[in-house]
Amino acid sequence: MEKITLYYFIVGDKVTRARGENVKLLLEDAGLDNEYVRLSRDENWSAKKAQLIEEGFLSPTLPYIEVGGKKFGKTVPIMQYISVKLGNKYHGSNAEEDQYLAYVAEITNEWFECLKNAFIGNDEKKENHKNIVTPRYINLFEKSYAKHDGPYILGEKITYPDFLVYHLLDDDLALHRLDGSPNLQKFVGAFEQRPNIKKYLATLPDYSSK
Repeated sequence: MEKITLYYFIVGDKVTRARGENVKLLLEDAGLDNEYVRLSRDENWSAKKAQLIEEGFLSPTLPYIEVGGKKFGKTVPIMQYISVKLGNKYHGSNAEEDQYLAYVAEITNEWFECLKNAFIGNDEKKENHKNIVTPRYINLFEKSYAKHDGPYILGEKITYPDFLVYHLLDDDLALHRLDGSPNLQKFVGAFEQRPNIKKYLATLPDYSSK
C-alpha cells in the first residue's frame, strides 16, 4: 500500500489514549509506511473539520486515514479496509468467522463508550467503572479468548478485533488486572511479542509504566 496518513486527536497526557491507537497498532503490525498526525481539539481540529465538510466527507470525525489521495473514516471500518487491501490479512477465513469478528468489534465499541463516559465523568462514575465495568469486560473477554486455543480471538491467527481488545485493556489500565484471566494473559503476552508491535511499543514514552 501507499503511505498512509492517520489523523487523530491529542487526548489528555497519554500519547496512546483513545481510538486512533487501534489503527496505529494495526499499521505498525502490518509494517506499513505511515505518518501519525495529532490534532488539538481547538483550532487544529476546527480547521480540519471545516475542510472535511467542504470536501463532502460523510462524517467528519477522527480518526480517519488518507491514502492515495482518498480519505477513509471510522476506526473499525478503517481497520477492515486495510485488512482487505492486504488480502484479508486481519479477517477470518469464512463468513461465519467474519461475522464473529464484527460482533466482537461491536462489543469493544460498547466498552469504549463506557470508558469514555467514565473518563469525563465524576469520581463516582470513575469508581463504578473501575470496580464494576472493567471487571465485567475482563471476564467477558476472558471467556471469549477461552473458546480457542489462542492466543488470539480466533486462535493462532491475529485479526483486527485483537488490536481493539488489547488497546482497550491498555486504555482502561487493565493490563495489570488480569490475575485469574489466563487466556487474556496469554493473549497480551503474544500480542506484545509480535516483532513489529514490540518494536513500536518500545518507542512509546509511557510504555515502561504500564
